[in-house]
Amino acid sequence: MGMSGRTQLAIGMDVGSTTVKAVVVDPTTKAILWSDYQRHNTKQPEYVLSMLQTILGSFPGHPASGWRMFLTGSGAAPLCAPTGGKFVQEVNAVTLAVEHLHPDVGSVVELGGQDAKIIIFKASEKSAATAA
Repeated sequence: MGMSGRTQLAIGMDVGSTTVKAVVVDPTTKAILWSDYQRHNTKQPEYVLSMLQTILGSFPGHPASGWRMFLTGSGAAPLCAPTGGKFVQEVNAVTLAVEHLHPDVGSVVELGGQDAKIIIFKASEKSAATAA
């Protein structure tokens, strides 16, 4: 896939307790250009490296300086320094994505490999729940 004319692409990676999920997005158009989902079999760093190599191989014309990387998930923090990525807390990542892509959603239930999260965006008239 030719990348001429694009100056920067974003890599989002969720390094969880059982899987690594990655996506390449054009931040201008919000188009998803590449994605993958792999069980890491307790080899988080190895799978992150493999996915990064695959991503770079999928965009051979894209300059090395034209990437921004964001990592989230239970295994992400120790991988930020070696990858040059920025850590985004998991609930914040989900909240941002839902607010931008699905602003009409009232709540999200996210089931992870080792935990579950409930995010409430709007107050409910019945339960008087508070907004996020």
